Amino acid sequence: LGTVKDLAEVRLNGQALGVVWTAPWRVDISRAAKSKGNLLEIDVINQWPNRLIGDARSPQEKPLIKSNLPPQDPAQPLLPSGLLGPVTLQTVKAKP
Repeated sequence: LGTVKDLAEVRLNGQALGVVWTAPWRVDISRAAKSKGNLLEIDVINQWPNRLIGDARSPQEKPLIKSNLPPQDPAQPLLPSGLLGPVTLQTVKAKP
């Protein structure tokens, strides 16, 4: 998946293929892949500090989460987050 911040769940053609949270961010798709017409789905989880900063930046709106942590500074920069990629398909030769 290239680079992910911070975790991703991967599905191909509706089949769950696993959750990745560390490099090399790879998932074996061979058991779900078809010769054509594949549907790849990747759910990426945003970092908790980013959610808190987002709520702090929109004080006029109701916060999306409740937390016992102190409010975040809305001027604080967001942490890198999401599917940063690049997403590639790689083939591997089977060992004899």
